[in-house]
Amino acid sequence: MSEPAVRPRGPAPAPGPGAAAVPGRQPALDLRGVGFSYLGKRPRHRLHGPPAALSGIDLTVRHGEFVTVTGPQRSGKTTLLHVVALMLRPTAGRYLLHGTDTAGLRDRDLAALRGREIGLVCQPGCLLAGRSVLDNVMLPLVYAGRTGQSRRAAALGAIDRTGLGGQAHRLASELSAGERQLTAIARALVTAPRLLVCDDPTAGLDDGQAIRVVALLTGLRAGGCTVLAATGDQLAAAYGDRCLRLGGGPGAGTGWWPA
Repeated sequence: MSEPAVRPRGPAPAPGPGAAAVPGRQPALDLRGVGFSYLGKRPRHRLHGPPAALSGIDLTVRHGEFVTVTGPQRSGKTTLLHVVALMLRPTAGRYLLHGTDTAGLRDRDLAALRGREIGLVCQPGCLLAGRSVLDNVMLPLVYAGRTGQSRRAAALGAIDRTGLGGQAHRLASELSAGERQLTAIARALVTAPRLLVCDDPTAGLDDGQAIRVVALLTGLRAGGCTVLAATGDQLAAAYGDRCLRLGGGPGAGTGWWPA
């Protein structure tokens, strides 16, 4: 399947220079020879259809870097994101997250590491339609056992950070597509993760909404948050510090190719 054409959008946020490497500092994430095969496996977390296979993935992302991943359907973009977000265990290779080798961790330790270090923005946003923006954003803090006053303050801060300060008490069902996506990002940010993983964050958005989401992601990168985003939108992909194409040649899904 060919890549989607670039859509005209008018002015978009300028791409930044990326994060400089810090001598002696572990990268945010480091994958070496990572593969995943779903044959005979029953993933514990629900995915959108069976995960695509991966093989021989090498990827290093520095702290504060914004990396985008493109590729045709079934090339393994979402599977890669779920491996990085500790939703799936790789069946081959090694994955280090902030210097921690994830291979030997028990499931509960992986869950704790994920809750502490990673914010995940799924596609679609998967909000609770009958609850307010504030309730949706507070949800990860409820699971983390934060007290009512503490989690409310943190959630309002995350909502303000995404520019939705005036929408905190609206129901998710009343929001536009762009506002729902910004709410999903606020929910991912509420635990102050060092790594934000986004699956097609501009899918289904109009031009203005997509620009708003991309501007937010580039701003997060500028604030020190590491961002990894899979996207089918070439223009959105262009505003990362690096854009990598998965499955772009013979043996689709087996390695990186220039975007």
